[in-house]
Amino acid sequence: MCYSEQINHAVFRTHVKLKHLLIATFIVVTALPLFIGLYSLNSYTGVQYREQVKSNLSAISQIAKLRILAGVERANDNVAQIASRTQLRRSLALWNNTQETQHQAQITRIINDAAIDSAYLKSIGVFDSQGKFVAATNGFEQLDSLVAAQFEDRPIRLEQHNGQVQLSRVAPLLLDGRLAGYVKVDFSTQFLNQLVRDKTGLGQTGEWLIAMQNSNGDALFATPLKYDPKAAFTRTVPFTKGEVPIIQALSGNELVLEQSPDYRGVPVLASTRYIEQLGWGLVAKMDESEVNAMVYANRSVIYAAELGIVLLAVTVGIGLSIYISQPIEHLKSYIEKVTHEGELSDPPRATRGWQEVRELTAHFSYMMRTLRTLNDNLQDKIDERTAELTKANALLEKTANQDPLTSLFNRRFFTLRFEQELDRSSRYGCLFALVLLDIDYFKQINDQWGHDVGDDVLKEVARFLLASSRSSDLVARIGGEEFCILIPECEQDKVLVYLERLRCDLTELSFTAKDTLFTISASFGVAFYQPGMDSGKVLLKQADEALYEAKHGGRNRVCIYQGQLPA
Repeated sequence: MCYSEQINHAVFRTHVKLKHLLIATFIVVTALPLFIGLYSLNSYTGVQYREQVKSNLSAISQIAKLRILAGVERANDNVAQIASRTQLRRSLALWNNTQETQHQAQITRIINDAAIDSAYLKSIGVFDSQGKFVAATNGFEQLDSLVAAQFEDRPIRLEQHNGQVQLSRVAPLLLDGRLAGYVKVDFSTQFLNQLVRDKTGLGQTGEWLIAMQNSNGDALFATPLKYDPKAAFTRTVPFTKGEVPIIQALSGNELVLEQSPDYRGVPVLASTRYIEQLGWGLVAKMDESEVNAMVYANRSVIYAAELGIVLLAVTVGIGLSIYISQPIEHLKSYIEKVTHEGELSDPPRATRGWQEVRELTAHFSYMMRTLRTLNDNLQDKIDERTAELTKANALLEKTANQDPLTSLFNRRFFTLRFEQELDRSSRYGCLFALVLLDIDYFKQINDQWGHDVGDDVLKEVARFLLASSRSSDLVARIGGEEFCILIPECEQDKVLVYLERLRCDLTELSFTAKDTLFTISASFGVAFYQPGMDSGKVLLKQADEALYEAKHGGRNRVCIYQGQLPA
């Protein structure tokens, strides 16, 4: 072999080794770390996705807890409204003393009227001071006597009657500080059934669990289960099984459990909540198999993206390696030309160099920007979910303070403001007025024209009261047709003039039903805060007695509490 051929073969072997070395080096230096980095990112993304599922599960369980408390608070408001009826308490006190049937009949009429005003109210029962049965509405569970001590710790609880779960609340009836008897009100658990049926955010295998402790201390399910529709008040979980989520909830632990066995023994991801006021446990759960399937599905997408990115990187690396090795190929062609043709021309100029390295850096930067874009998109989704939860919490807070029909403040918000005004007045000696307003003959409006017309009347009266009040006054709806006006920093004579004008203007409101024009009137009871008054119950009782006097004095009038008549 001649010298020129030896050079030619040596250059060719060098060219092959260099190109392969460039490819191998690029794969080792670039593609392999990229794959490891993407694999680590994939693992981290899987963990983050699981944490997001846990966070969502915790958030919806907290919202469900607030929904339950709102439903219970609504039941408490209805019971408080019934227990506040003075005529009911007086009739019961007379029954205790005389046992005359006319008082029993009066009690029956009062509670039947009260049962009409609430859509969720099922039945009402009244018992005397010894706990013996007096009267009840239709559908009330027959009880010869009521053991009031059973309700002392938990005045509101879940019971089963005729195969259906109901919410029961017992409240004492006091007249002049003495026990006249008890009222037991049963409510529909429709709001709990709606919660149990709503599987939003719980996937295909998720469900809600609501339970309380039975006499043995075990967990007793209070609602049907997804995998056991007949579990209500029949299926229990021993309290010794502390690893079961519902037992953790009843133990007062609010946490997120992973790989925890549920009542079926199936591993689940669960968020537990304890409703201390009721002694209930609440659990939102999903099967771990479904959670893992979602994580794996998410990982599969990222794995496919990783494979595509790595294949692209290898392809680019091979192309760049060939592109960088082209100057050697030009040199090889030049040597062959010299060997076979013997022509000594100018050698080719090396037009390629560090530019290839800069191009490789640009491609790598492009791939990193792609990964950052993927991460930014994931963060945007997390921010979007957070904004949705914040909006849901704000809506829940608004719903908790606002009457849904009239958009006025509800009894709960009124109670908070009333206590604040009492504290401020006792501290600074400011005078304020508490006005109770009740629409006259409202039941007749509902009976004659229907509840839709009655609702229109309530909304118009609410709008009228709100438009006629000062910005500093508080107008609230605290019962069916009963409203309350809290007037701070006022003078007694001016308040009476204002209420008289309000009463007259209210009679000028006109309504149309079935081509018939009708008007309404209202009775007002007002009481003023007096220095040294240490309890808001006293002021509420005075305003209620003034309203009672207005009602029984002919209606459509303003009555001030007798002990506060102006000189």
